[in-house]
Amino acid sequence: MSDLFRLIDAHGHELARADTISYFRAVAADLEPGRYTIQEVVADSLGHEHNIRHWGTIRHLEDGTIVLHPDEPADS
Repeated sequence: MSDLFRLIDAHGHELARADTISYFRAVAADLEPGRYTIQEVVADSLGHEHNIRHWGTIRHLEDGTIVLHPDEPADS
């Protein structure tokens, strides 16, 4: 389980951090239409980020629709 998620724009800038993915729906609704990346951040007990992985994307469509696209889990 992740400690934190972050929302990244197309230029690589962090826009928001949250402990749930659902929070980004409201954030994306206030942003310009486009595609944004969601990253999962795992930190140690001191809060140091150790692992960052791509969780998926969120799209804000021109008509105002917000669509989440989680990555498919890797086959073992």
